[in-house]
Amino acid sequence: MLVQDAEVLFERGNRQSQTTIIIPLYNYAHHIEQALQSAAAQSTDDVMILVVDDCSTDQSVETVLKWMKMQTGRKGLTLLKNSKNSKLSITRNTGINYSRSEYCFMLDADNIVYPRCVEKHVQALEARPEADAAYSLIEVFEGRRDVIGAGVFIKEGLIHGNFIDAMAMFRRSALLAMNGYENLRHGWEDYELWLRMIEQKKIAIHIPEILSRYRQHERSMLRTQTNRGDNNIELRAYMKKRFSWLDLH
Repeated sequence: MLVQDAEVLFERGNRQSQTTIIIPLYNYAHHIEQALQSAAAQSTDDVMILVVDDCSTDQSVETVLKWMKMQTGRKGLTLLKNSKNSKLSITRNTGINYSRSEYCFMLDADNIVYPRCVEKHVQALEARPEADAAYSLIEVFEGRRDVIGAGVFIKEGLIHGNFIDAMAMFRRSALLAMNGYENLRHGWEDYELWLRMIEQKKIAIHIPEILSRYRQHERSMLRTQTNRGDNNIELRAYMKKRFSWLDLH
């Protein structure tokens, strides 16, 4: 699994909590506090909130440090900083590698989770010991309002494109066995992971309940990089070569 050397800038609480909420961070000083507040508001305290900063050039690190130092709750808190800018996949992998939890939940720094998000995902995986991941419905806000993530985890559902966001919970053991996220240049690392899981006969549980919120905005990676002209063409070509059974248009 590709990871980056990282410095611990802040740590408090139990690193071996049942769940680690992994938040990769790059230049989202204006959104990160909302994400952190939503993580801190989870109904279970058996959680570590792990932020991995990817060498932000704005006030992201200072914002997180200030927020973490002010917290008085029982949840674990950790802030890592990559030794060099490594992009999203490696930053997520660095968090997975650092965690010692049974479960890892992926939360991007511009998104929000509802208070029972972690609890509900853990319940789903505890009820199905053979399952490797769980994902829920997600509310889209700050743009064209929508609900995404509706559909069961089967090959036929992913042939024409991805409908499952990165905001999902995984057994850490499953992520380690799969060597984490692939380091793709322009995104779709979450889609690539779901496709590998399909090929390896992994099981992901769909939770038919809205448990998180996806922020739709002009500065998102999807809009500034993934869906831009040649980048999107390159990604589609790579995916079709890697997964010959895809039918991407």
